Amino acid sequence: MSWDRRDRQEAILREKIATIVLERLNDPRLGFITITKAELSKDKRIVRVSYTVLGDDAAKRTTARALETAAPRIQELLAPTLKMRSLPEIRFVYATSVQVESRMLTLLEGLQQERGDDEVSPADEGAGNDDTAPAHDGSTLAEADDGPEPSADTDPDDPKPQP
Repeated sequence: MSWDRRDRQEAILREKIATIVLERLNDPRLGFITITKAELSKDKRIVRVSYTVLGDDAAKRTTARALETAAPRIQELLAPTLKMRSLPEIRFVYATSVQVESRMLTLLEGLQQERGDDEVSPADEGAGNDDTAPAHDGSTLAEADDGPEPSADTDPDDPKPQP
């Protein structure tokens, strides 16, 4: 995958805006914020900066207001570091993708608990020796193994058993 000019500019904008927000802004209203993406409009006049915040809805609203009021200051700090013809207007947008992913994980965990914790998940299969697992003929492995236990003096790799 090759990067075109827009992708490079978006990556640079995301990195520089994240650095400014995390290191240069001293606003106590900014919570635990992560800048996730920067998208330039086709005419490169607007950059939509996606972010996530760790916390409840009140923390999200407070951080959104802090970013809206800090946007002109961020543009002011960003301008000397960019080599673009015109500086894009910064608009902050809350990224719901992390919230959707978190909701999906809780739903999947709920389904797993509804099915019961005694079921074996695909990750647990093959872990350990389970003698009660069904054999191919419908009996359990413990029932299907009718042969005598090998003695210590027999070699399992030897095709001829010792009498």
